[in-house]
Amino acid sequence: MSFQQFDISPNPAGESKRPHLSVFRFASFQSTSRRPSQAPPAYSPNDVLATRSQLHLKVLHWMRIAMASITFIVSVVIIACSATAWKTYTNTRFNAEWILPLWPSTVDLRPTHALLACGVVIAVASIVYVVVAVAPTPLRSTRPLNLTFTILAFLSLFMTIFTTVFANTINSHLSNSTQAGSLASWTCKWQGFGSTAPGRFPEICATSTAALNLVILMIVIESISVLLAGWGWWVGAKVKKAASEGKGGLTHV
Repeated sequence: MSFQQFDISPNPAGESKRPHLSVFRFASFQSTSRRPSQAPPAYSPNDVLATRSQLHLKVLHWMRIAMASITFIVSVVIIACSATAWKTYTNTRFNAEWILPLWPSTVDLRPTHALLACGVVIAVASIVYVVVAVAPTPLRSTRPLNLTFTILAFLSLFMTIFTTVFANTINSHLSNSTQAGSLASWTCKWQGFGSTAPGRFPEICATSTAALNLVILMIVIESISVLLAGWGWWVGAKVKKAASEGKGGLTHV
């Protein structure tokens, strides 16, 4: 706003010189006080890329947490089935009501031990990743999460493949033996006998078979986890490349 100078000192007659409204330049006031509104800037391709990468990171983050949670649940069921079969065997191997021994002279418990170890290792690995991904720690960024998930996914996949091959090899080797057997191979021979099966053999056979089948299912789950790990590194590489080129708006999840 601009205005002309004027004198307000009293005149000899005792009257003050008051400015008239006409001295204000209202045209100049309107031009300086009213400015045309500016339209918001349009989205650039860099902004679209940043938003898309951010969305991919969030989706990947929650998918990996969901996969780790599913893996933990399945591994706990494997532990429960294997432990139940082992406990039932311990309670029936010296049963006095049977004149003949229920079990062969040599019972190979290595498949059961392998199933238990596999379940425990995968359960611990799943808990570790969920804690790292959810807890407010410095590891909650793209690269540390990718590295942690990749290591745990490959470790779990190796454990499931090894356990499946190891347990099936021993069970197949002892399936036709009359002097030795594993919990699964010995008890599953009584399938089809119904109530005539001794002890709790049908229960041991069912739980041992369920644990082994769940480990096979875990191979599929961990294979998907490995694919998610690869996707994480791919998205991380895109984010890093965009950041190096100065494309703002990219933050780590």
